[in-house]
Amino acid sequence: MIVEDRGGREDPINSAEQEEDVSADAASSGAWLEDLLARRLIFVMGKGGVGKTTISIALANAASRLKKKVLLVELGDADSVGSFYDQTLAETPARLSHGIWGARVDARAELEAYVRAHIPSKFIAGKISRSRLFDYLFEAAPGLKEVMSLGRLWRWEQEGPRLPNASFDLMIVDAPATGHALSLLRLPDLLIKMIRVGPVANQLRAVQHLLKNHQKTAVVLVTLAEELPVNETVELYQMAEETLDMPAAAIFINCVYPDFFNRQDTRQILSLKTSFQNRPAAPEHRILACVVNLIRRQISQQKHIRKIHAKTNCHVHHMPYFFTNDMTLKEIEKLSLEIDRSVSNPSGNQL
Repeated sequence: MIVEDRGGREDPINSAEQEEDVSADAASSGAWLEDLLARRLIFVMGKGGVGKTTISIALANAASRLKKKVLLVELGDADSVGSFYDQTLAETPARLSHGIWGARVDARAELEAYVRAHIPSKFIAGKISRSRLFDYLFEAAPGLKEVMSLGRLWRWEQEGPRLPNASFDLMIVDAPATGHALSLLRLPDLLIKMIRVGPVANQLRAVQHLLKNHQKTAVVLVTLAEELPVNETVELYQMAEETLDMPAAAIFINCVYPDFFNRQDTRQILSLKTSFQNRPAAPEHRILACVVNLIRRQISQQKHIRKIHAKTNCHVHHMPYFFTNDMTLKEIEKLSLEIDRSVSNPSGNQL
């Protein structure tokens, strides 16, 4: 059945007659989650606004249920993670909930600590860190903030088991939007080519070794089932594989609409809608119009989800849409339990 929209274009509902719905993923082993959470460092990446923070917290909850101690890390000035817990994250890890700690990497504080560590005189180190030249250097030097941030992650990975209040089994980094995150992760490779010898080069190699260690570090991609985020996710997946040498361990598709109606239901709804076309003021017409729009949205999402499955070769997990304007920790906990379902019911549907 072909239905045209108001602009005369072919309606996407028609494609539902020919193409398979992928909201129920193929049978897959739940081992993917245990393998992912066995890492030491996970970067959660994606286009801005796709729900990276939500997935980061959901993964942290899943890890805590596996008796892991997790450090949720934010980079830059944003405090998205902290806002969910009604806390302002600082560079010192603070407990957020059972098994979960949080911290924000302060690149300037890291640079000040670096100066103090390498200049014996505390007086001179303090004068340098309070000078206007220091401010100019911090703001203008290309890649300096990123190097300091990566160095902090490396030290947490090295020192985590020896911190006085926590032994972190896993760090989950709520990374910046795609462009900034890529620059961050590519930086060690670029700088090592420029700085071949010396203590800085040695430290960069240590960071690079951690990032490219597939047993310790993983990339998780997050997207919406929409054209632009999906296209960017496919490109990011390829760059992670080919350029970063940090293959994606999983892709989370956020806000997937539930499959309310099967194909027979859809045909019946369209038939009913046709019978009310000459009665636009009738309540039935308006209700059916809403239902048809929901079906169109679900079918449109499936088209983009199929592209993710076709263009990538890692575990793809569909996260359900929550009909709320105020996402809270309670809803995120429910999303986290959806992740667990792939382990407790490995041969069942993901949604």
